Amino acid sequence: MKRIASSAGALALAAVALVGTAGPSSAVTDHCDDYKSPDKVELDHETTTLYFEPYTTVCYKAGTETRTVVVGDSGVLKSEIYNKKGKRMAFSYYIADYDCPPYGGS
Repeated sequence: MKRIASSAGALALAAVALVGTAGPSSAVTDHCDDYKSPDKVELDHETTTLYFEPYTTVCYKAGTETRTVVVGDSGVLKSEIYNKKGKRMAFSYYIADYDCPPYGGS
């Protein structure tokens, strides 16, 4: 009887271990709405600063997050996505909309 009880206990521990490791998966990765667009620019280098014409609308991805912003007067876009240590994350890709007037104006 002890052998059956210890076998049942071992199976219960194994079941708990399996359930314990089946927790939530890693964070979901966001993408820009048109991330399959031919206008998407993948970056092959690490940078947190890009330059555009002022008032260009840009969707960009850094880490697992995305942002859509309108570039200011200076034409400088800095990633506003930070890692857990507070360090600015590099761009993975961007899609710029040069034809869109700033702030939806005409």
